[in-house]
Amino acid sequence: MLLAYFAVAFAAGIAVARAVTLPLSVWVWWLALPLGLFIIWWRDPLLRRAHLCLLVFLLAAIRLTAALPQFDARSLAAFNDRGALLLVGEIVDAPEMRDQATRIQLAVTRLRVENVWHEVHGVALASVPRESAVQYGDRLQVFGDLQTPFESAEFSYKEYLARQNIHSVVRVYGDVKILARDQGNPFFAALYAFRARAVTTVYAILPDPAASLLAGILLGVDTGIPRDLVAAFSATNTAHIIAISGFNIAILAGIFTAFARRVVGERFAVFVVVGGLALYTLLVGAGASVVRAAIMGSLSVIALRVHRPNTALNTLGAAALLMLAGNPFTLYDLGFQLSFLATLGLMLYVTPLTRAFENFFARWTSGERAQQLVGILGDSFIVTLAAQITTTPLILFAFHRLSLVGLLTNLIVLPAQPAVMIWGGIALVAALIVPPLGQPLAWIAWAFLEFTIVVVQTTARLPLASIEIGHVDALVLALYYLALFAFTLIGWQTIRARLAGGPAFALGVALVLGMWAWSVASTLPDAKTHVVFLDGGTTIAQTPRGARVVIDGGANPSAVVATLGQRMPFWDRALDLVVLTDADDEHLAALIPIVERYAIRQIVEVNAPAKPTAAYQKWRALIAEKQTPVIAAQPGLCVTLEPDVTFDIAHAGDAATARLRAQGVTFLFAANASADDQAALIQADAELASAVLIAPRKTTNDFAEAVSPQVAILFDGKNARAQPPPETLAALARATIWQASERGVVELIVDGQTVNIK
Repeated sequence: MLLAYFAVAFAAGIAVARAVTLPLSVWVWWLALPLGLFIIWWRDPLLRRAHLCLLVFLLAAIRLTAALPQFDARSLAAFNDRGALLLVGEIVDAPEMRDQATRIQLAVTRLRVENVWHEVHGVALASVPRESAVQYGDRLQVFGDLQTPFESAEFSYKEYLARQNIHSVVRVYGDVKILARDQGNPFFAALYAFRARAVTTVYAILPDPAASLLAGILLGVDTGIPRDLVAAFSATNTAHIIAISGFNIAILAGIFTAFARRVVGERFAVFVVVGGLALYTLLVGAGASVVRAAIMGSLSVIALRVHRPNTALNTLGAAALLMLAGNPFTLYDLGFQLSFLATLGLMLYVTPLTRAFENFFARWTSGERAQQLVGILGDSFIVTLAAQITTTPLILFAFHRLSLVGLLTNLIVLPAQPAVMIWGGIALVAALIVPPLGQPLAWIAWAFLEFTIVVVQTTARLPLASIEIGHVDALVLALYYLALFAFTLIGWQTIRARLAGGPAFALGVALVLGMWAWSVASTLPDAKTHVVFLDGGTTIAQTPRGARVVIDGGANPSAVVATLGQRMPFWDRALDLVVLTDADDEHLAALIPIVERYAIRQIVEVNAPAKPTAAYQKWRALIAEKQTPVIAAQPGLCVTLEPDVTFDIAHAGDAATARLRAQGVTFLFAANASADDQAALIQADAELASAVLIAPRKTTNDFAEAVSPQVAILFDGKNARAQPPPETLAALARATIWQASERGVVELIVDGQTVNIK
């Protein structure tokens, strides 16, 4: 288990060093602490292990700090975003042909800016015309825009490429000019040429999409798989079938072992197996999952050869240590995370689940029959369930979708995958040697490939095959894994004995877990926009991925903070945006306790009143104390909460008129707009049309016609009993009118472009 502890310590060191930026020398000086403690207490096994883990932790921090990119005037990234440039460089990896273009990694050595050539260093990801006759090792001249990779709320392409030491992307204009051929490493040139020939052979003996699927499974080239099929694999939690991982490596290790023992004998077979796995890993692109599997497979073979015990967790830990030491940024690669979590799930939960199912079936039939039934489930259902215990939360966190048919689809298609791998591999090898011989073998492989495709597509089309679940908070993810591994470490038997011995304790545990589960289910985002209007003038909005906005405080602080607390997870004390559209006391009343109790990422407010009240002065003092960023509410201000959700200011005077655009539906907050403000809005903004209008108490006909709302929300202000003026009701006659004072709470839910009222 020691290597497993070291792997956890190494990963923790990388994470801490990335979060806490310290000079390399500081981390090096800290090494004296565990080294000294190790010398002092080296006789104590527990302390010795703890000090070794601390040493590994610091070594990981040193490794990450040393690996951080250092940019200078000659770095390629220093020339990003300067417009179109002429670049000269060499292709350092196999080109990837995609639907619209061919992507290449170009190690740039020279570039021209305003007719001046500069010597540079750095790798750029370039997209060249799809049919460009480029290959690994070509020296090229290209003309295009050198840009910084994009970042968004959903995905940071910049960070993704940085893990591969790529900090620039090139949008190429026109054709590329090949200056020289065969400038790369001869070994990799031969390897990539063989892979290209193998891919061509696969497409020659099989029709699409079966050919593209086999190319992904065998050779790691999945760029030809149609997008709708990729989406179906994702929706059914079967994307792991495409990714080369432990299953593929296990089959290859068995083939290599049988071959090597017959050809070179038992003594030297280990070298053939390890070399073969390494070669295959390089051939298929050395992705995180295949590297992990190859390392674990190689270590297992070596352990057998030297007659040493092979502990699964130690082997997994050794693989993690080797990969993270080679590239510490691999820790943040989703493929790395999913691969290790899936493998850990198999190690920890296949055996307990097997026993649990045997005990369950034994209640209804004999023990022998129960074992037979579990044997049928073991290679598909139980294995999938064990892997999903550890991977599903991370999938939800990364992709925001929950597959409801994953277990069913895996149960059906997994038994066919050994045949896909074996018959597909035999057909490919035969076709590479004698093309006519490979064709009939490929037809056998096609049957299993087509079966996989049909099942995946059919189950993906089932109602509610997968559902959008919105944003999953990182803290929820951490709590899940903490609880899962704590439960695993303590053991079910220990927990069951404790529960059986204390009914009160059992009831308490059930209550805590039940309330936690209820809070998670009732407050997590559901991929819809929720806009809640409270009596008194407060609006609380939650975006599809969980950003939370409060607009105005209203005159009922206790109701506002209570509603906010009920609609947020109990552990979450942060708001993304608070908006003050009018600086009078009525609008500030509930915002003051909100600023006191919550961490606010950003505030948008109107100008200070001519004579600040005591409430306004306290509001400003709290903001200054908490150092919350404040932006003035000026026309044209736009805050992007999510890619499809924005907040902007349409007009600002003594009060501000704001807009929330969510999933194609516009909410116009004009409750404080005077007649002059309404006229100014009509004159200044040609796009006032909004599905939902938070209407002024005195709404003019011209304003109502310009906005043309489907729904109108009316706040009653200080006098809750006052009815809207007849002229306002007449102006809004075409809209459905809701008064917050009558309903207490009015909630509008945006699902796509549909607005539902609750």
